Amino acid sequence: MPKLTIDNQSVEVPEGANVLEAAKQLGIVIPHFCYHEALGAVGACRLCAMKFEDGPVKGIQMACMVIAQEGMVVSTLDPAAVELRAHVIEWLMMNHPHDCPVCDEGGECQLQDMTVAGGHTLRRYRGLKRTYHNQHLGPFIAHEMNRCIQCYRCARTYQDYCGGEDFGVLGTNQRVYFGRFRDGRLESPFSGNLVDVCPTGVFTDKTFRFKSRYWDLEEAPSICPHCALGCATIPGGRYRELQRVRAGVNRQTNGFFICDRGRFGYAHANHPQRPRAPRVDGRDVSWPQALEAVRERLDPIIATHGPRALAFLGSSRASLEANAQLRAWARRLGSERVVHETHGPRDWTARTLAAGLGAQARSLEDIRHSDCLVLIGADPQNEAPLLALALRQAVRKGASLTLIDPRPVRLPCRAAHLPLAPWRLGEALAALGDNDYSAFSRQEAVFLEGLRESLDKAQRPVLIGGGDLLGPAGMGQLLELARRLSRAERACGLLGVLSGPNSFGAALLSAEGPDFDELSNAMISGEIRALVCLECDPLSQAADPLHAGLALSRLEALIVLDNLATPTAHRADILLPTCVTAEGAGCFVNTEGRMLAFEKVMAPGLPLRDAGDGAHPPRVFFADTPGAAPRPAWDILAALQGRELSLADVRRELATQDERFAGLVELRAEGEGRRIAGCGGPAPDIRIREFTPGKGELALLVCEELFASEEIAAFSAPLDEVRPQPRLILHPIDARRLSIADGEAVRLHTDLEEVVLPVSVRQDCAPGVVLLPRVRGSLVEAFVPGNGPQPCRISREADYA
Repeated sequence: MPKLTIDNQSVEVPEGANVLEAAKQLGIVIPHFCYHEALGAVGACRLCAMKFEDGPVKGIQMACMVIAQEGMVVSTLDPAAVELRAHVIEWLMMNHPHDCPVCDEGGECQLQDMTVAGGHTLRRYRGLKRTYHNQHLGPFIAHEMNRCIQCYRCARTYQDYCGGEDFGVLGTNQRVYFGRFRDGRLESPFSGNLVDVCPTGVFTDKTFRFKSRYWDLEEAPSICPHCALGCATIPGGRYRELQRVRAGVNRQTNGFFICDRGRFGYAHANHPQRPRAPRVDGRDVSWPQALEAVRERLDPIIATHGPRALAFLGSSRASLEANAQLRAWARRLGSERVVHETHGPRDWTARTLAAGLGAQARSLEDIRHSDCLVLIGADPQNEAPLLALALRQAVRKGASLTLIDPRPVRLPCRAAHLPLAPWRLGEALAALGDNDYSAFSRQEAVFLEGLRESLDKAQRPVLIGGGDLLGPAGMGQLLELARRLSRAERACGLLGVLSGPNSFGAALLSAEGPDFDELSNAMISGEIRALVCLECDPLSQAADPLHAGLALSRLEALIVLDNLATPTAHRADILLPTCVTAEGAGCFVNTEGRMLAFEKVMAPGLPLRDAGDGAHPPRVFFADTPGAAPRPAWDILAALQGRELSLADVRRELATQDERFAGLVELRAEGEGRRIAGCGGPAPDIRIREFTPGKGELALLVCEELFASEEIAAFSAPLDEVRPQPRLILHPIDARRLSIADGEAVRLHTDLEEVVLPVSVRQDCAPGVVLLPRVRGSLVEAFVPGNGPQPCRISREADYA
């Protein structure tokens, strides 16, 4: 590690670090714009000038462009360097409109900070300023090009890091413009990162525009609840309203960026129909009345039918602490009928991964540095978006990326794609393990042979499996393949893509317990008389929603704890409102088995714009805060046990009872989290479910859609403009056989129902498979992903005219 001296202070830095990073390590702030830790340096702004007094480099140089070397002596206070920085910042500010009072970036603007740090305090320029027309970039990003200082961060983030192709830099003569060729919505699902990386107010959050100033917001480190990756976020609230979400920093998970669903899918917290008061038989009641009503409903059932007549259903979107308290309450009442995931196949897939994943677990940071990546049945951009960004960074460094999937998976980087039908993914895993490709065509065999050779040669290989397509049996095969490909000198890593933010933690708590299918059958038979649902919705999440609806209709008591206005919450006999992630503290266990803590951002309450009919200051005053009744789910469940516990008490009990959660008490939201200890045991023995389409049938595969399928995002109004319309995706071979043209309306026949949808004909999907992305709130909402292929038929709607 080279050692150098900056302003008479010595510092050692890693090989390859630049002098700007070395100064930052000492706490010395050097004005800069173009440099960003995730993007590196390009020397565009010329603002980080330092005087190199001794060593291999001499004179005034740009600190971001000089690699730190042994023996360097550097001064940031040299008069010539200070004068140059002052001139540069003045040049950059010549064409700036100086509109800070009306700029949404005010208070957190790097341009403001660096202008002062650069020594520019007096505006001398009196000439005409260079001006631009702004563009409409869609519902998320506001564009104010006149504020631009040409640092190139936006283009480097959007194009280089995120792989977007519809935004960049354009220039003529002395005019440089950052935008699109024409107005239109930014196509990248990572477009919101322009807001975070822009050091000025050129790109701001349109959903947050003109609402608050930075210093007025309540903020705290949190975890994104929209998928299983556990990306770090920083939500901000004001006036009891969650007003924005920006990216946090966790180098093991998301790094510095988040996806647009995680950034703009926050409005579920402000939803007008969100449960905000305890309800018993449709009436609002106080908390003591609600808790007493729960006891009055359950005690007679226990007395008459025994504790086995009670069932408890947790959730992968509920915190680890809440699920643990649900289990503790069930055991206190004498019931072992506790399930922590509504969807049976997803439940057993998560249990399989949680049981078998040990030292082979890999983080997104590991993936960013892998040299050979294989995706099997995983669609990152729709199921786990930041995984797609991690894959891109690995490919940019030279990694090979191979995709085995029946869907036309869209990635922000190049990948070799083998479109196999979903029921053949297990065959591919077995073939790669046995190095026997006799069951495949010549073309497929050559592809798989080359893949196995790449895996054998790689130094840091990682297998990535999608839980919905692989299912529990396929996930078990993937774990076994990773073990077989590992050698003494290097292991083969693995990442499983699960569905919810706490799927892994819920699976750890489930162990070998029952699943929801077993519970629902017992409800229908009358064996189970009461069900407690923790932040879950069997009527839209279960593998078979119709069967779940029949099961719920047989209950004597349905008790729901939730913060979303779900169909199950509407049907509840007793509804107990819970806090959303931003309103409480807790922990999620992400898909690699990493415990990640989140902190409370704000107290629950009805947003002032709703409570005051849009007036501020409000014209009506209340003794109590309107809508402040929601409580953390773990707190409600502790109260139902008659216990007064703090979050630290809940964590301490859980860590004491289960050594896998060691370190939970010391977990801090600002850190990188901590991996679960002691995993890696035998996976559950799951039989492979065979599937072959019958004569005249196709295989229907319901899959995820980024802005349309996820439960929480469905309650977020800012995403309404980007939700796609329902459609079917079909291979050209099947389209020709059925005489179906691209865009034509067809009728889909299934055991569930018949629907009429347009068809998109795609070459890059598997023949014999009909793909149906789920769109909540539409006519295809009843079709649930994760069930594997189902038989179906397709006919032209024109034939019914």
